[in-house]
Amino acid sequence: MDRHTLTWRATLFVVVCAVCWPLQAYGLNSSFLEGGMARGILVAAPLLFQLALLRYYVLRHLHPHPWALLVPGAVGGLLLLASALQSYDLYMFTFGKDGSAVVVGERENDAPPGADVPDTECEVELPDGDRDALRGGGRCPGEPGDRFLVVYDPANRVAPDLGTVASLDPGAAMGLGAGGMAVMIGTVGVVVRRAEDDPPV
Repeated sequence: MDRHTLTWRATLFVVVCAVCWPLQAYGLNSSFLEGGMARGILVAAPLLFQLALLRYYVLRHLHPHPWALLVPGAVGGLLLLASALQSYDLYMFTFGKDGSAVVVGERENDAPPGADVPDTECEVELPDGDRDALRGGGRCPGEPGDRFLVVYDPANRVAPDLGTVASLDPGAAMGLGAGGMAVMIGTVGVVVRRAEDDPPV
């Protein structure tokens, strides 16, 4: 494969990696998803798709096949996944607001498969009047009627959390995301440098 064609393939691969990140972040943080199956698909599918694209679309026609480059590709994908795990702070730092939430009470959901104890969530009333469960589940920090500082999303896309915008750490998501993209770009850069003008097999 000629270097020009491979460069376009490598560019598409990097773009796909960048597009997959919001899907993973949504799967990990969205309040609109119910159940672990949907979350698992949105988290794992992009990573598997990235590796398949690298394996069968970018590396396939190189001679000799540099399969060892799948390792840094996997590392880059895991770094992007780790960044998505930290994306709550980045999202709330950008779109969240500080407010005072009132504890409404605790509610119990059905126990997840393999667990004997049902999940407990703390429902609070936000400054805009909406009600939502605190992020992470667990017992309420106080009794019904107590007020606590929370950071919340006015659009109600993600769950509120105790604390303030100033207490968030958006740097972790940005650093891990930048590191993951750097590894991906470096990986395909090595591929392009090693490209030969042999025709596809």
